[in-house]
Amino acid sequence: MPVSRGSTLKVLALLLVLTGCVTSQRIMATFEAHPGAQLRPGTVQLLVQDRRPSSDLIGPEALAKDLFKASQSGRLDLTAKSPDGSQLALSNLIVSQLVWEAVRHELALVGITAIAGTQGAKARVVITVETMSVELEGHDVRAQVSLAANLDWPGVPNSFQTRGFGQSARTRLFGDQGGSQALSEALTAAINNLNFSGLNNFQ
Repeated sequence: MPVSRGSTLKVLALLLVLTGCVTSQRIMATFEAHPGAQLRPGTVQLLVQDRRPSSDLIGPEALAKDLFKASQSGRLDLTAKSPDGSQLALSNLIVSQLVWEAVRHELALVGITAIAGTQGAKARVVITVETMSVELEGHDVRAQVSLAANLDWPGVPNSFQTRGFGQSARTRLFGDQGGSQALSEALTAAINNLNFSGLNNFQ
């Protein structure tokens, strides 16, 4: 009995869906910068320290269901988007690297150049990652990101602190779907809530 073209297309579509369910890719965190007012231009030393109580990116419920396999080691991909439509894409990052790149992108949009060293820097920005997790809660994937930032410079009495928090939940549809969207929204909120205006107080 001949198989109709429509039936063949339906079978192919089903195979694609099933393939997508079993194929695990690293979680892609998309950071969408919404920078505030321009700051006094300058260079800062940017440091990121990962102080999460647990180094596990994927929560125990998600691990129990063996979800997000490619990110169970703590590795992520990053796309950082600018308001003008340009974007930066990086892959296979650990949490501290991902935050460093996303914050560097945010600072660049307000006139600040972030470097890992100290040469030419007028201030130091130390970001502490307190929380970054992706967990399964019922039928939802929930992500949380909590950051603390300290702005200072050795020998200078000025010191400024700022905090940013973000969380998001997305319905888990098939396989690992939902984690990237949830983490993207949580990361974007946490970084955009940081206030770097204290850098204007450093010459």
